Amino acid sequence: MTYAGIMWPADEPRIPTAEWTSLSVDTLARKYDSLENHGWYRNLEPTLEELHERLRDGDRIIDYSGGTGILVDWLFRRWPELRIGVLIADSSPKFLRLALEKLRGNERVAFRLISFLKDRKRLQLLDEVLGPPLRGLDGLVSTNAVHLYYDLPDTVASWVRCLRAGAPVFVQSGNIRNPDAEPGTWIIDETVGAIHDIAIELVRADPMWTAYRATLADGQRMSAYAALRDKYFLPVRPLEYYLGVFQGAGLTIERVVARPIVGRVLDWYEFLAAYHEGVLPWVGGVEKLDGAAPSAEAVRDRLALMKQAVDRLFGGKHEFRASWTYITARTG
Repeated sequence: MTYAGIMWPADEPRIPTAEWTSLSVDTLARKYDSLENHGWYRNLEPTLEELHERLRDGDRIIDYSGGTGILVDWLFRRWPELRIGVLIADSSPKFLRLALEKLRGNERVAFRLISFLKDRKRLQLLDEVLGPPLRGLDGLVSTNAVHLYYDLPDTVASWVRCLRAGAPVFVQSGNIRNPDAEPGTWIIDETVGAIHDIAIELVRADPMWTAYRATLADGQRMSAYAALRDKYFLPVRPLEYYLGVFQGAGLTIERVVARPIVGRVLDWYEFLAAYHEGVLPWVGGVEKLDGAAPSAEAVRDRLALMKQAVDRLFGGKHEFRASWTYITARTG
């Protein structure tokens, strides 16, 4: 079965002529893509089911911050007969390049890079990325990303401008403070702060980490490292903030659900290890703040200290429970 000419306008090719499309596939992008094998990525399951239930033949939707294409790949693997189009939009050319590598042969999938506008010091808005023929779309999905947006009101307003009236919007994140979260569940990025605090305790108490105690006593450096950590893992915002932004942009909230997601502790450690510079930057320092990259030995110490802190945080258990918030809305 062919889908050519059905989903995408002739003057808006699904694969644009752009520099990022010819990049070599990045190692970090592949490492991130391997997250689909982690248990906590079951957080996508409710979103997939809702998409399958709500979408109709011929619909075209946006996967906003679609990254390496994990959601879209799962969607078409599970329901290969779907006659819908999905445009993956992401701000990382490396991630988007891997999505293209995986899904290039699927004529239902299009790709667009959200570029950083240096003169305006911000990312493009969605209606600055999509030409007029690609607007009036039938829906938008954003998974595991909404908590990362600095300019959320402008971002959501641009979503609405690119959607038809009545189009559904599906947003979910494990980093929303939801009063309906089950007791004992974690907000996913709050584990980072807890790991940091435990690591400090370990350094102060265990002679094997003596080399890093002097840094802990340097308040100015520790403040700089804390600011860096907040760039990697943004402070958690409450559910009311997101609902207010959505409604302010003209979206009607249909449903909000908090779901517990069980994840493997080792999987979460491996994810954080990819961003170790943002978790414990004070162990060995970071080039952007200290003018020199940490030594290989310091990186090994950083990872070992993180592992100790993770194990202590979760009491040696193999699994932990996190809370994901799912918001379903629609345009007016």
